[in-house]
Amino acid sequence: MIYLIAEMLESLGGKWEVFRVFQYVSVRAIAASITTLLLIILFSPSIIRKLHLSGQRDTQRDIDINLAKSKRGTPTMGGIIILFSVFISLLLWSNILSHFIWVIASCMIVFGLLGATDDISKVRGGHADAGLSRTSKLLVQGLFGIALGMFLYFPITSPFSAGIADTVGVPFIKPASMGGFDIHLGWGYIFFVAFVVMAISNAVNLIDGLDGLAAGTTLPPVMVYAVFAYILGNIKMSEYLLYNFMPGVHELVVFAAALIGALIGFLWYNGYPAEVFMGDTGSLALGGMLAAMVLLTKQELLFIIAGGLFFYVNVTHLIGDRIGINLLGRRIFYRTPIHHSYEHLGIAETKVSLRFAIVALVLAMLSLATLKIR
Repeated sequence: MIYLIAEMLESLGGKWEVFRVFQYVSVRAIAASITTLLLIILFSPSIIRKLHLSGQRDTQRDIDINLAKSKRGTPTMGGIIILFSVFISLLLWSNILSHFIWVIASCMIVFGLLGATDDISKVRGGHADAGLSRTSKLLVQGLFGIALGMFLYFPITSPFSAGIADTVGVPFIKPASMGGFDIHLGWGYIFFVAFVVMAISNAVNLIDGLDGLAAGTTLPPVMVYAVFAYILGNIKMSEYLLYNFMPGVHELVVFAAALIGALIGFLWYNGYPAEVFMGDTGSLALGGMLAAMVLLTKQELLFIIAGGLFFYVNVTHLIGDRIGINLLGRRIFYRTPIHHSYEHLGIAETKVSLRFAIVALVLAMLSLATLKIR
């Protein structure tokens, strides 16, 4: 909103040209980050108190006595703090007419509502297994993913230029326009989008299990895709680094900055010992928004590196539950998701969360190295 007002005033010329500063994505990104951070610091205590008084408290599954003590009763559904601050920041500092912002906002709303429904169901049912069924969540995620895929694929709505709408970005490989080659999926791109949305949103949801873990491990990949959005939205930098120029994608930098500020602010209250959990309201929404950034920057396969930690947690979970327990009838790991196994081995919860965050940061740096290795 401020962006559009500043654009209108700047067009009047004269003394109003000072508002040109708000045309710069860097200025708006910094403002967006500060806005979300301040909103969370100021309003989180009252929101946490209201969540506690309203009975929106955690109902964890019973855990092994060798693991950390139960945190039953801690306010959950704290993801609304993140979503509220990011939404306000986007209204203030982003170009709300941008298709890229529409996609991010829709992911935030849909997955936030899905997660909130699941959190409320768990609390009312009095148990962590009383939430929405896995089939129900996958159905909503899949349908939204298909709708998003159609939005991104068809020229009438797609924010992508002709010729790249159905392509998939591959690390280390230049696009065809720069002397490399493109992978075109045609109609299959719609279902590819649905798969990416479902995979990443559930991956972030699964890693949310320790104080500060989901927020701390999501920060690095968000930063990576913010860098890519800035480069791809700059005609000179994208040409120099041999990427397709994508007009308007730089608006994602404002979103990413807002989300980074929100996650840092949330960690203030979610760090051990947590005063509030983000719940599925936050983790599903974070996953949905991260998936949108991956798709909108056309760097889908880069997530194998940038989000490698999420793959690790999900693959070990599939091996432990689907193969170990369901097929073999025994445990392969002490407990899944895998971060609980490390707790079982006696590693402190704070150290597990910190080490996971360090690994995520290292993977982020490796991801940025692909900018030049092409």
